[in-house]
Amino acid sequence: MAMLPEFILLSLAFVILLGDLFLPKTTMRQWGALLALLGLVGALGSLLLLPQDATLLGGRFVMDQITWWFKLVFLVAGLLVVGFSADLLSGRIQDQKMVLDSAAEFLAVILFTLSGMLYLVSSRDMVTLYVSLELATIPLFVLTAWSKRDELSEEAGMKYLISGALASCFMIYGLSLIYGVTGVMELTQLDAEYATHPLVWVGLAMVTAGVGFKVTLVPFHMWAADVYQGAPTLVTAFLSVASKTAGVGVLFHLYIRVFIELIPDWSPVLAIAAFVTMTLGNLVAIVQENVKRFMAFSSISQAGYILMGFLGPTQEGVVAILFYLLVYAVSNLTVFGVIILYSSSTRRENISEYRGLSRTHPGLALIMMLGLFSLAGIPPLSGFTGKFFLFSAAAKAGYYWLVVAAAVNSTVSLYYYLRIVRQMYIEAPDGSEVRVQMSWMPRMALGLALIGTILLGVVPVF
Repeated sequence: MAMLPEFILLSLAFVILLGDLFLPKTTMRQWGALLALLGLVGALGSLLLLPQDATLLGGRFVMDQITWWFKLVFLVAGLLVVGFSADLLSGRIQDQKMVLDSAAEFLAVILFTLSGMLYLVSSRDMVTLYVSLELATIPLFVLTAWSKRDELSEEAGMKYLISGALASCFMIYGLSLIYGVTGVMELTQLDAEYATHPLVWVGLAMVTAGVGFKVTLVPFHMWAADVYQGAPTLVTAFLSVASKTAGVGVLFHLYIRVFIELIPDWSPVLAIAAFVTMTLGNLVAIVQENVKRFMAFSSISQAGYILMGFLGPTQEGVVAILFYLLVYAVSNLTVFGVIILYSSSTRRENISEYRGLSRTHPGLALIMMLGLFSLAGIPPLSGFTGKFFLFSAAAKAGYYWLVVAAAVNSTVSLYYYLRIVRQMYIEAPDGSEVRVQMSWMPRMALGLALIGTILLGVVPVF
């Protein structure tokens, strides 16, 4: 029972592939997204009903409250992205970067990578941890290079493949160093007696560097802007949330579950990394013109905020990280939902091309503005509540300078988020109006994302 969500996703992926083999292509185009959405709802429902204290495979697979929360974030992100994809997959909207011979392959790859992420956060030994991370990552390479007719997508796929392979090398070598010193494969059996060995520190540093690529921590962020811009917008949205959460899950395994005794020693390094990441992301975002590159550097800055949760006392830091991951998922996907629908209908990706959106599509403009304000941390939206808990955790750890720096960075981020709001609400339309088309599934996904963005700020779920 503890693996029921994973079994549902894997079974659904194979059912979709087999359905595409035996059923007409038009059938899968019309019903594939709905089938995937129902399966994800079933996986989410099974997760809500599962006990939060299960152990399988001799302790190698564990379900607890923290694991449950990570899985909730993954499934919510999957639900929203599949909801946004319905019109693209059915062919109601034609996007040059999402030209599909069949919708089945795309949905199956999404489900496979989601299942890898679910296994990742439940893994409790090095082998299953690494294999799960690869199952979660390799399908993302395919998704990034999905548009075979687009040079930017091919370039993005190649860059992501090379950086991802390098990250995997760092991670597997770091894990091998830790195993070589300790002789222990199970993460739960590593304790404080190994924490002082120099090679364990080197191994942790290499694993952190490898995961830093996934989380887009500076200086491991170089791939993000080009990959975000070149990948299909739907893939960029999924990548910005799911990949980052998976990376944070690995960091959580190492620094909170296993080597928590090292937190006081590593905290200065993590604090500097958080400061540099949020500052560079915010400053470079100011000068971006392409909205997807803009969101890439916004995502980098958000990684810096999330890293602050690893500095605080254990309970406060854990709660802050978990809550902000959900907040970031719904807020970021609220913004990306509008970007997906608008760019797919208009072929427009520059910030200046959002001029006058409040007059042509007032509902979309309002939703995007609320999502951007949430990412900036404006009360009473969820981003403000999430950042408050992260800043509190860092302050309780004594990093007052970092809290001040994060507050200044949040102010800077408000400036560049307002660039889009200005285009939507102040600038006049350019006269070439194109109507954005939406069926009920994208509308529902966008509405759920917006409700989460507002509700999590007013009534924190914990």
